[in-house]
Amino acid sequence: MIITALLLAATISPFDQVVASERAFAAASLEKGLHEAFLAYLAPDAIGFLPLPGPARPSHEGKPPTTAKLAWGPTWVAVSSAGDLALSTGPWKISHQEQSVIDVSTGWFFSIWRREPDGAWKVAVDSGISSPVKFELPKVVENGFAGAPASTPRPGAAANARIGVTTAERALDVAAKAGLGKAIEAQADPAVRVYREGQAAAFGEAAAKSLLGKDNRKVSCTPDRVVTSASGALGYAYGTCLGEGSDTSKYGFLRVWRMQADGTWKILADVTP
Repeated sequence: MIITALLLAATISPFDQVVASERAFAAASLEKGLHEAFLAYLAPDAIGFLPLPGPARPSHEGKPPTTAKLAWGPTWVAVSSAGDLALSTGPWKISHQEQSVIDVSTGWFFSIWRREPDGAWKVAVDSGISSPVKFELPKVVENGFAGAPASTPRPGAAANARIGVTTAERALDVAAKAGLGKAIEAQADPAVRVYREGQAAAFGEAAAKSLLGKDNRKVSCTPDRVVTSASGALGYAYGTCLGEGSDTSKYGFLRVWRMQADGTWKILADVTP
């Protein structure tokens, strides 16, 4: 595994490595089975949403083989300038071979990949939504950070970024008590991606504004963890949003933050089903 990862890193870019890893993961799901594939590609401490965030591997460990076929492919991948974190998203489709209430389901996945010490990429966070999608395997993958310069990790950069993302999350929490959609919109990156259960995913400011305009949930959001790249310019937070007042609803959330040219932090992706 170590030799293979080192050879891969020496011959192709981090972007291509992540695309290849995502596609290999998806192929393994169809060839070897859903549970076996996830156990091979999930990081030991990977987080999943069922629907609140928690360890992802127990959902697949010790499970009998399933006849359900889960297919997916990336349409957009972005890798941190330090080459340690990556974002991947695209459509998915699950077909149930056994008798099921739903024969076919579709949606969008949003995964965060992490480069391990041996150079291999593993899924650190597995999230997504169910959504009506005309599914077909993507042939082209957009490089979300194309043209961005590489950077050398600086001492303290990740720690400072963690403070920045944590501060931004606190500000968002305050605003979300009056409405989650408007709170996200106010802190959105120009290239923001928004995912809501049962809705078409929104890419870019205009589409995101339309989708967020429908999200009037009044919530209080608390991160379980904030993780940042060694580059100090990219980070993510996941946790739980609780309904305000008499609303006892709970929602797991995943947010990716990107530092802007002026040093502020904006939301690049929000998955709050």
